[in-house]
Amino acid sequence: MTGRREPFDVVSRPLGNALASGAFTRGAVFPSDAHMSYIEHSLGKNEALRYRARFPALYHVGAAAILAAGLATAFLLAVYELGWIGLVAAAIAAVAFLAIELPLLTTEIGVTSQRLIYKRGWIWRTTNELQLRAIEQVTLDQSLLGRLLNYGRVSVHGTGVDDIALPALAEPVALQRAIQEAIGAAVPAAASASNDHAAA
Repeated sequence: MTGRREPFDVVSRPLGNALASGAFTRGAVFPSDAHMSYIEHSLGKNEALRYRARFPALYHVGAAAILAAGLATAFLLAVYELGWIGLVAAAIAAVAFLAIELPLLTTEIGVTSQRLIYKRGWIWRTTNELQLRAIEQVTLDQSLLGRLLNYGRVSVHGTGVDDIALPALAEPVALQRAIQEAIGAAVPAAASASNDHAAA
């Protein structure tokens, strides 16, 4: 039994020594960090993620339907010995699928205890961040179809900064409420911190 435990002990002792000596710092990348989102990586020391927005399922269903239609067309054309046309149809469907899905997969929208974060892109990244204390108004634009399918657009208007117009998102009312509640929680906290600093 001792012989079976040796490999584990040989590995665990150096790892424990490294952790005890501080060899791994906060900036080190652990396996679990590879799955963390941009928003999670950008959180400050005393900052917490309160709400993460998501896109309507309708977008994913539409992308999948386009891809399925393209593959079905390619199969039917192959049956009639028109395979090269089928390959073109499948390629067009694949490009359309990626054109819809990639922006959805590389876009993050979240509300933290301090900021509204809107990040787009993967290789070429664009981010818009707005401090909660700078937000003046949160507006909702939702059509009749949007109300039926529970999606809509939320726009955030700030003080002395550019407005942030978010894309169509699922459960926009929940996002609007999350922003307003985060603002309500952040303002008293900021005022209390300011008073404590003045008293000191």
